[in-house]
Amino acid sequence: MSTERTIAVMKFGLVATAGFALTFLPLDRARAEFEVQESTIDAGEIQLQYRGAGHTGLSKSDDDEDEKPLRQSQEFELQMSPTSHWLLAFTQGYTVPDGETFDINAIEFETQVEIITLEGDGFGFAMQGGMEQGVGNAPEGSGDFHFGPIFEYGQGDFLLTNDILFFDEFGPDSEPGVWGVEYSLQAAYNVTDRLMLAVEAFGEAEDLSSTSFQEQEHYIGPAFYFTWGEDDDEALIEASERGVPGKYDEFTVSFGVLFGLTDASSDVAAKVFVGYEFN
Repeated sequence: MSTERTIAVMKFGLVATAGFALTFLPLDRARAEFEVQESTIDAGEIQLQYRGAGHTGLSKSDDDEDEKPLRQSQEFELQMSPTSHWLLAFTQGYTVPDGETFDINAIEFETQVEIITLEGDGFGFAMQGGMEQGVGNAPEGSGDFHFGPIFEYGQGDFLLTNDILFFDEFGPDSEPGVWGVEYSLQAAYNVTDRLMLAVEAFGEAEDLSSTSFQEQEHYIGPAFYFTWGEDDDEALIEASERGVPGKYDEFTVSFGVLFGLTDASSDVAAKVFVGYEFN
């Protein structure tokens, strides 16, 4: 690894650590699944991602058999793109259940296939799927299988992204054949080449057949994304015309505030994202 790339990875670590600290607040519950996955895949690209979340205003359950609420949670993800239409991802999740210490909670393997490439104005479409295995402080033998589509629509500086993920949980406390769904919806506007403003919505229903709306988690709120690094569009286009992948590295930092819409949702949630991508 070159000295410049080593320094860049160290910067990612420092910024991700800062984001990690932001979510270590006296909150009632947290989950880091506030992710918006894009459909576009760039050949040879590697992405390092950190996602953290913290919630406040969610009352605890009176049922001792329910999972303990989380003070905060973190996810660290590595994405690699062997081709321009295939992506592999490995994720580690960490949580701090109420009254317990920081520990790994899950490992996840995913793959994504790009089917329709978004180029300029128009549509993009991809399919993703994977498996999550509970470890550490998670219930023994717990996990899930999941899959679903990714839709994107671009028009000028506007971009609409919708991820839908169906999941089937397994483990001692799960019911066989009960499917749930989670989603993310992002309407984004590129203010400049570096700054993007967005309105985002996230939700999850653990049982599509019987869960009422108020028992589901749904959130909506604003977020900003700021990007910087060595990403010269003209140089990348010139390299592409020669059939040679252009070299780049880029950082992205994001912060958002989400507001709960149902009884099962927290009143307010804070989300942090730090990403570093290069080829």
